[in-house]
Amino acid sequence: MRHNRLFVILLAGAIAGASIAGCAKTSSDKGADATASGPITDPGSTGLKTIGASGPVVGDAKHGKEIFMANCTSCHGATGTEGGVGPSLKNEKSRKNTDKTIAWIKNPQPPMPKLWPSPLSDKDVADVAAFVQSL
Repeated sequence: MRHNRLFVILLAGAIAGASIAGCAKTSSDKGADATASGPITDPGSTGLKTIGASGPVVGDAKHGKEIFMANCTSCHGATGTEGGVGPSLKNEKSRKNTDKTIAWIKNPQPPMPKLWPSPLSDKDVADVAAFVQSL
């Protein structure tokens, strides 16, 4: 009984923390969003290419890690592979391709918070997807 109560308290705290973290603005919110007609993975690239209004935009896994650290670690762990309230994302690329990863980030199922289109832009989502695909 005591363990159940502790679990509920920890879960409520984690959800509250994720909600608060989801409200953080990222540095790329100041620029124009990349508009995608559909992500295209370039086998020769380490990033994700998305066709935007101004041409190809490459998902930057390094920047995606920064966004992930600011918004996702309270549920998925510091490296994304620990899990917790949210699942471990280790080898997520074996479960979801880049298109599906982007779609999930843009339209997640609860309890994952919806962070797109604000505070995360299309470019931010592409960057996070590139990072998640690298785990």
